[in-house]
Amino acid sequence: MSVTSIMSATSIPAWQGALLALLMFLPGVVHADTRKEDSIKAGFIFNFAKYVEWPAKTVKDGKLRVCSQSSEPLSGNLAKLQDRVIQERVIQVYTSVAPDEWHNCHVLFISADEPQRVERVLRAVAKAPVLTVSDSDDFTNSGGMIGLELHIERIRFNINQGAAHKAGLIISSQLLKLAYEVLP
Repeated sequence: MSVTSIMSATSIPAWQGALLALLMFLPGVVHADTRKEDSIKAGFIFNFAKYVEWPAKTVKDGKLRVCSQSSEPLSGNLAKLQDRVIQERVIQVYTSVAPDEWHNCHVLFISADEPQRVERVLRAVAKAPVLTVSDSDDFTNSGGMIGLELHIERIRFNINQGAAHKAGLIISSQLLKLAYEVLP
């Protein structure tokens, strides 16, 4: 039965029927925007990795490990980075990574869907050479290294250079110039 026949059968005024039809399609629009946003965030993570230098001892196996605690981070878009190459290193994406493995990652993405984990994760990898990236609110002010945020339909990022420095990571001045805000 179509939306039109449902509206006719129940004698819904035309304006309410139009509103009902609009609301039926709205979740699909929101979902599509979220998937696009997540795809862009995955692209940002890929590009961040191009402009970060890890201590030599952590990258000697030719792999760049990009990890997340989530089973399907960024609507599955993080997995699309698998086997891409950055600075002669092949990206290996790991999902559902357990806390005892976080220190083995080069990049650790913490989803905004898991705000209760942010503090715990940051404490666990505070001095490890792990680039922490998240789209959770106020991430860099909480001690995270790169925070992604949506602002007026654009994704921008903030960098906590002090947190990166403590972990032994060097963030390129080129990336620092592009950040919306850089914390010392």
